[in-house]
Amino acid sequence: MMIDRSTRSPNLMSLPPNLLQPLARGEGRRAAVEVHDALRTAILDGKLKPGTILSQVDVARALEVSRTPVREAMRMLQEGGLVSSEPNLRSRVIGFDPDDIESLYMKRILLESFGVALTTKRLTPALIARLRAVIESLEGDASHDQFGTWQSLHRDLHGLIVSAAGAPYVADLRELELRSARYQSAYKGEHRAGWWQRGETEHRALFEAMLSGDAGRAAELAARHLARTALEVLAALAPEHDTRSLRASLRFATKAAQDD
Repeated sequence: MMIDRSTRSPNLMSLPPNLLQPLARGEGRRAAVEVHDALRTAILDGKLKPGTILSQVDVARALEVSRTPVREAMRMLQEGGLVSSEPNLRSRVIGFDPDDIESLYMKRILLESFGVALTTKRLTPALIARLRAVIESLEGDASHDQFGTWQSLHRDLHGLIVSAAGAPYVADLRELELRSARYQSAYKGEHRAGWWQRGETEHRALFEAMLSGDAGRAAELAARHLARTALEVLAALAPEHDTRSLRASLRFATKAAQDD
């Protein structure tokens, strides 16, 4: 059962002014995709908060498009589980669903740990250099001062550590990472002091395991890193949630890594 936390608040929010910028005018299906992408990005980045009401009229005016592509974009967002349908041509950004958080991270734990193992066995000097550069940037002041900068670099890192598993595999994991980033943003926010420190230690340990060619150890560290993040996010956003399935996925992934 989905728990839509935005229904607990009596105060639904309207679309913030100037949050959406006018789009270059596309046509037909292209326009609908552009509207969808703009709204989806704003939701996943946490700019459109849970409970925000999205009027087709308001969105069309803000993006300077007709209501037809907005209507199609809203349908696509509904299918993606990001908005719910409301009366009078309106949609609402859905709240945080602990079952969705758990499912996302269970998939990431299993898929990403395997992708890390494959990539560890196929490391090249060029990939090592890219990994080192991203990790050092994540540890820099710019990343610590700007959550958006950290988030972009963190996304790059998680793409690189599975990059040798193949483009379709990486694309699937990127989609899961984008969806889970919405929950990370809600948990970490931009002002939680020192929120990056534990992650940096884990990133470094993972990188060192990959450098040493220990695929099993690298896979296990990746699984534990994701599980720790998921458990912290769930503890903050849904402390009542039963995490047995998440922990089971971690045990499965670590056992597979140890048997590698």
